[in-house]
Amino acid sequence: MNPVHNSEYDTIALDIGGPIARITLDRPDKLNALNPAMLEELLDALAKVRRAPGVNALFLEGTGRVFSAGVDLDTPFFMEHVEDKSVYSGSRLLDWQHEVITAIFEQDILTVAALNGHACGGGGLGLAMACDLRISVRTAQFWMVPLKLDVIQDFGLSWMIQRLVGPSRAIQMAVLGERVDAETALNWGLVNEIVDDAEALASRMEALANQIGDMGTDALKMMKVILRSGERSELRPQLHMEAIANGLNFQSDEFAQKKSAYLARTTGARK
Repeated sequence: MNPVHNSEYDTIALDIGGPIARITLDRPDKLNALNPAMLEELLDALAKVRRAPGVNALFLEGTGRVFSAGVDLDTPFFMEHVEDKSVYSGSRLLDWQHEVITAIFEQDILTVAALNGHACGGGGLGLAMACDLRISVRTAQFWMVPLKLDVIQDFGLSWMIQRLVGPSRAIQMAVLGERVDAETALNWGLVNEIVDDAEALASRMEALANQIGDMGTDALKMMKVILRSGERSELRPQLHMEAIANGLNFQSDEFAQKKSAYLARTTGARK
């Protein structure tokens, strides 16, 4: 598959080539902050990725010195330039804004956020947390919007953060707004790995692309389904789901090819 560089977008870049899709936030002059135009483009790009055949993973990245500083304050998402006087207008706008979280979280392929720069907070943290894996540079810091601003942290962070770090630390981040450095984020489970700098981050993402790209697309999607199910199921039903999943997988061409190659290597090593 030839790479698709979608030039119709103004605030992001979409690249679908082979088994890895990449969406890059591209408002570096605004620290990749989310505005209505970026939201619409992200939703469109995420839908394209979901429909693309043979894609194993989506990498979510950001240009410039920050992955994403959150929501652009000069937008309707902070009730700027809003003429609708209804008390429900804010809720309607935020419901629309939050569609991007479900669009990322519900991708059936593996999603990986590459967190460059020194900051990742608010809505930017929400975008990252909606991904399955997060790789961060060592200088990054993570935060939720402090309650001293009388703003309720949204973007699904009230749901996602405490599932990773526990209720007490989630309250610490949300109420006090304290920034968490990369080492602490790794210890808490907010990120999966940290690397030294942007160059190391690019190298790590390339290595992941090679590793994930070699996996069977259907098997990878099935593994994600099984793991998501395991978060909330009891043991016996989960064992049954594993059996069904492998029963299907054992009959796939993907598995047959990998099994054949493995046996050939094993037989060759014994000679």
